[in-house]
Amino acid sequence: MKQDNSTNEGQEYNEIYQSSLPTPWVERNGFAHWAMALVWVLVALVAFNVVGGIVAVIGIVATTDGLNMEAMMEQLSTNYDVLFLANTSGQILIMALATFLVVRLHVAKQGRKDFLRLKITKNTWQVAALAAVLFVVAQPTIMFLGWLNSFVPVPDYMAEMQETMAEMISNFLKSDNALLIGVFHIGLVPAICEEIMYRGYVQRAMEKSWGITAAILISGAVFGAYHLQVTNFLPLATLGVFLAYVTYISDSLVPAMIAHFVNNGGQVIASSFYPEMLDERITPDMDIPVLLVIGSIGLTVILLYWIRTFKTENGSA
Repeated sequence: MKQDNSTNEGQEYNEIYQSSLPTPWVERNGFAHWAMALVWVLVALVAFNVVGGIVAVIGIVATTDGLNMEAMMEQLSTNYDVLFLANTSGQILIMALATFLVVRLHVAKQGRKDFLRLKITKNTWQVAALAAVLFVVAQPTIMFLGWLNSFVPVPDYMAEMQETMAEMISNFLKSDNALLIGVFHIGLVPAICEEIMYRGYVQRAMEKSWGITAAILISGAVFGAYHLQVTNFLPLATLGVFLAYVTYISDSLVPAMIAHFVNNGGQVIASSFYPEMLDERITPDMDIPVLLVIGSIGLTVILLYWIRTFKTENGSA
């Protein structure tokens, strides 16, 4: 009976202690964590484009003389250095720094770094190594998902927008001395900034509302939708789910950042050696390497299970 009494007293103490902790702004004002996260995703999308547009105009004006409006508009679609600088500025200022500030609405006394999982845990590097291998092994699977996605009908204006974006990246990577700049703009910056926003902020906010399974799946879907590429939604969402999974397993954002960099940076490096791949498009009539896809799916499942064995107990955030 004494042991039962001490257990009850301990539970009562924990309840009293938890109730005495300050309440986050989101909860004090009757908002759901998931709703605030989705609101920020929409606000960030607008802010990202506004910041990018401002930086692009400033960059064009600063690097050219005597441009009229027509010439400036042409430069805004062909000056790839300025366009990528604008994109990188938007990612750093909005997806990373502004998101870091927004996290304050979701935490009380706890640190924002803990909420975002910006930390090293005991299994961070093991999971990071396996995640890097996962994102190499899973490429045929992702290609197969892209092929399935290509059967979805897309409005002409969306198809044209996606083709324009693909051509911009392709032309940039075909230019001289694009490798290091491409690895920075396409590999490193998104690997840090997008992970802070999606796996750090959106996933954690949804965990607080719906639990981990829903958080992984929905944050992955939000990641896929945010890119505004309908024909790439399925592969992008799947990559988002994989990144969310390794973040949860390791309780650290580092493995997802490394895996994201391997995915993006690897494609930049590969395209520098095989530039013809930049002109390839996934279409319904393309030939699918069936055995390669089956092998990739099998190895992907094995790696996901292996990563699961490194599960780190999450601290509160």
